[in-house]
Amino acid sequence: MASWISAWVSGNGAPNDDEGKDDSAPVNQPSAEEVRQKRLERLAALEAAAATAAAATSATIPAPIQPPATASSIQSTPNEGIKRSVVPLQSLPVEPLSSTPLSKRKSATRRDPLHNALQQILGVTLTESHASPHLVYVAIDNDTINADNLSEVLYSRLLVEDPAYSSTLEYLFAVYQRVRKETSGLNDADLVVVLSVQEQCVNYSVTCLLEPEMFPSRLTPLEAFDALVRNPNASTPSFLDALALGIEAQGGVAALGRVGGPILQKLVSEVFLGSQSILAVETWAPGIQTIGSLVRIKGFATVFTNMPGFLLTPPLNGRRLQDATALGILLRFSSDAPDPAIKDMFANITKRSRVDVNESVDRLRSNISLVQNLVTDIFRSLLRGGATSKDRTLQWLEQALVVNVEAAKENPNLALVSTAGMLINLNVVLLRLCGPFFPPSTKHSLIDATFWNIWPNPLFPEDATKLVALAAQSSQTTSATFPSFNFITQCFFLTARAVHLGTVSTIGKYMRLMRQLSYMQNHMNDQSDPRMRAQFEMLAASKMIIDAKLLHPELLHELIRFALLSANVTCRMCLASDGKPLATTGFDLPLPTAPDALLLPFVPEHIVEDIIGIVLFVARFAPDELKSFAFDDFLTMTLIFLSSPQMIRSPHLRAKMSECLYELCLPSHESEDRPTASIPSAVASLVKSKLAQQHLAPCLLALYGDVEQTGFYEKLEHRYNIACLLKYLWKLPDHKAAFVMISQNQTAFVKFAHGLMNHINSLLTDALTNLPEIKSLQEEAQSPQWLSLDEALREQKQSLLAEKERTVTSSLQLANETIHMMSYLTSEIRAPFLTPELEDRLVGMLNSVLVKLAGPRGLDLKVTNPEMYKFRPKVMLREIVGTILHFSQYDSFQHAVASNGLYDPTVYRKCTGILQRTQLVDAASVATFDAFAQKVEALYSSTTQDEALLGDIPEEFMDPLLWQVMKDPVTLPSGYIVDKSTITQHLMNDPSDPFTRAPLSIDQLVPNSALKAKIEAWVAAQTNLRWHHEGTRDELPELNAHPMVENCSNSILTKR
Repeated sequence: MASWISAWVSGNGAPNDDEGKDDSAPVNQPSAEEVRQKRLERLAALEAAAATAAAATSATIPAPIQPPATASSIQSTPNEGIKRSVVPLQSLPVEPLSSTPLSKRKSATRRDPLHNALQQILGVTLTESHASPHLVYVAIDNDTINADNLSEVLYSRLLVEDPAYSSTLEYLFAVYQRVRKETSGLNDADLVVVLSVQEQCVNYSVTCLLEPEMFPSRLTPLEAFDALVRNPNASTPSFLDALALGIEAQGGVAALGRVGGPILQKLVSEVFLGSQSILAVETWAPGIQTIGSLVRIKGFATVFTNMPGFLLTPPLNGRRLQDATALGILLRFSSDAPDPAIKDMFANITKRSRVDVNESVDRLRSNISLVQNLVTDIFRSLLRGGATSKDRTLQWLEQALVVNVEAAKENPNLALVSTAGMLINLNVVLLRLCGPFFPPSTKHSLIDATFWNIWPNPLFPEDATKLVALAAQSSQTTSATFPSFNFITQCFFLTARAVHLGTVSTIGKYMRLMRQLSYMQNHMNDQSDPRMRAQFEMLAASKMIIDAKLLHPELLHELIRFALLSANVTCRMCLASDGKPLATTGFDLPLPTAPDALLLPFVPEHIVEDIIGIVLFVARFAPDELKSFAFDDFLTMTLIFLSSPQMIRSPHLRAKMSECLYELCLPSHESEDRPTASIPSAVASLVKSKLAQQHLAPCLLALYGDVEQTGFYEKLEHRYNIACLLKYLWKLPDHKAAFVMISQNQTAFVKFAHGLMNHINSLLTDALTNLPEIKSLQEEAQSPQWLSLDEALREQKQSLLAEKERTVTSSLQLANETIHMMSYLTSEIRAPFLTPELEDRLVGMLNSVLVKLAGPRGLDLKVTNPEMYKFRPKVMLREIVGTILHFSQYDSFQHAVASNGLYDPTVYRKCTGILQRTQLVDAASVATFDAFAQKVEALYSSTTQDEALLGDIPEEFMDPLLWQVMKDPVTLPSGYIVDKSTITQHLMNDPSDPFTRAPLSIDQLVPNSALKAKIEAWVAAQTNLRWHHEGTRDELPELNAHPMVENCSNSILTKR
């Protein structure tokens, strides 16, 4: 426990400014005569101040009061020797306040409005017979209260110890309040006099706090001040404002510290020692509110930020920041505390109605909002409380982020980090502080992105992965300090870091929890293990507790505002070396600027990753929160990174961007298998953006190949998203023309097409391999022998069936979109697919699918309710046939089909019959496909005969990977020789030498012309030799008539 908190626990309320001093030093107690003399001196000073106030038209800073001789005067001093009855003013050497004869003054009207008002305000009477519990008799040489004797009356009243008030300060505040009620019916001159009472009350209040021996009181000054601030009303703020000004004018910030410091420390201590439950509002809320009412005043804000325990002292970690600093203690209230009451709120969650559970969430969320509102007000007050208060608060914020670096880990050490609830509360505070410069405000242009040049960076760890890697430290770094940047810049980057440590980390935890719940739900049934059900209940309750803080509508709204602003700042960093807004909005893609000339090498990758993650999270769990936003900046940022991959090295992150586009910009009807958020403003941006019309389709086509590096399961999902987006863009006239752009870039298109065909093969292989097993399990479950099986075995088989059904459904869902994409792309883009690098790969994929659908094992694919698994074999067959027909007129394609190892004439003949019987395509297409099949079958027969002419082939002519005759041999840096098409396809999946695993790129391949010529000569020689021994061409009319004979060697070299 912090030392200042320990002090309050032990009852030591002395200001900590005096720590280390000898507390045992005796206090000099004034005698009764000394007290009387001091009162006379003070009376003269106060009368002079009151006379000045009477002539003023508005309240001013209280008149200066001499500070006490020692700091000990703030402590409680016994008022022994002070007479508690009325002090006869005749015994005091005070000059008469009026020259009016006493007889005339006694005849003054008792209906004087000023007198009546002042009598009610002061609660006094000058007539002894009129004294009552509400009116205290004060004996002065007059029977009417007026401007001349007002100060005398008030001073005399203060010398009376009234049981109705526990302290002089309480009485003065009551008088201060009554002034507002007694101003009606007064003329301007009288009104000035009445209003002057408030200033005199403030003056005397200052005296009560700084010179407590002046007036009788049952409470010490600090106790009286404590009671005042804890019970606020409408008049409290203005009274405290004036009181603070008076104290500061009298004794400076030190005097404010002596008055406010102990109270503030005591309040924080009470909040710390009270219940940590977010539900115990009555325990923690009053203290936080009181702190807020005090630090709203600049002087007290300075006192608060200067008190011991404000900044963290070693050991430095997030947990101690939360428990041992004032702001950490105020921020820690959330749903993270181990509170049995919260657990009870969500007990038996699966047996309760959604309305009931939502009521519990709303109650929890309401209390979290209260904490966030109260603490936000405190932070705003501290940042507006003057230079000292602002600087110290910014230091605390910086410290809070630095000591919580552990929170960025997936599994942080909970003993070293603040709770997720505390960090989310801090996120909310900072997001609200950013509010004034969020768009549409133009103030965000003041964000200085050169903050990233600070070395070392005060907020972001140096070992964080950067958007772009630098070989060495750049000369652009600066030694500028964080405080040298303007407040908007400081606030923006503090928020960026806090969001990463707080909200984004919690989102990661939330998504892992959702996956765990989904898995358990899929494996539970009515007979499930009770322990599993209890575990599910516990996880479901945890999910709802996180919902309360993470899915708070205000938090999500502010997060989206910040994410979109961050996207704008990121675009600036990509377009200008200093990250400043450009004078013009036009620019070309891909960006020509080298990343090293920009700020990107200094920017942590998580800045962009957090933008993407936040938008995706909100789109999936609270899409309605996105509908009020424009996504132009977000789309621009996405296009910049997708078109200029040198600006961001992570393919995973660029793949996530396509996922965002899928969720935001794809209309729901374009993805029947998985609905999207489909935000109207985002869809409109995608459709109308000139940049998107020119660059989005080529970017997505290129990305389709790039995601090969993201992992097996991830790439399936990414490619599904991309396939749906491309299908939608293909339908938009303004976007369709851009599809041909990538086909003009051979390297990029080969990479894309290779990934597309790999994708189709892998999906169908996984799905169609599992369908027969599903069929077998379904038949077994419907057989009479099923019930005779052991229950454990039945459960095992049911679990296996469910797992295979999920795998097949996912794979076929993606395969449908991918096959469709191949069909519509090849309807207009064909030439690139006929290049040597792709043609054989295309043919292999098409033959493979046909064999799976119409081959001898096609009957094994019949399962109960195929649509449940998204298995649509007729649609697949129609689109594969359509793709074949797009290339059927090309000779090279015909030869490639015939020479492909997967070609089966029987399958093609069977496909023709299926098309004729089912009318999947029109009659003309059926006729075209039949003619194509017959021609390919004839080519296949010729190729088989030509292959026999070669006999035994020397090993040096064979590709070592696919063991086929090489057409275009190339030499690798390792010395191995392979066919160019083979190694090109390998490098699409793995940029390394297949023999040595050393890094390898396409430009390192060296053509082996000598071996190529040798192979061609050998083939020609073998052909001529066979003809010489077996007869001439004229003797083989059936072969001579075939065009394949004239190009025998080439046909053999294309054999697969």
